[in-house]
Amino acid sequence: MAVITTRFGEGGANMAPGGAAGLPDLATVLRDVADDLAALRTSIVGIAGKLDADATVTDTNYAALHTPAAMKTVKG
Repeated sequence: MAVITTRFGEGGANMAPGGAAGLPDLATVLRDVADDLAALRTSIVGIAGKLDADATVTDTNYAALHTPAAMKTVKG
């Protein structure tokens, strides 16, 4: 887990990988954000699916209405 302090990027710190650039570096932060977004998307899809499967919730297709688009930010 990357901790983004209020001074992140100040004076160029954390912008370059490794060394004196600071930890965490920008690439690590972005990869952690991508993980967090993917986890949130998975949760939303799961909740919508459970609502649709619930027999007491009718007349609304939650999966169709509230499933987020595919992730554009992915780790490579």
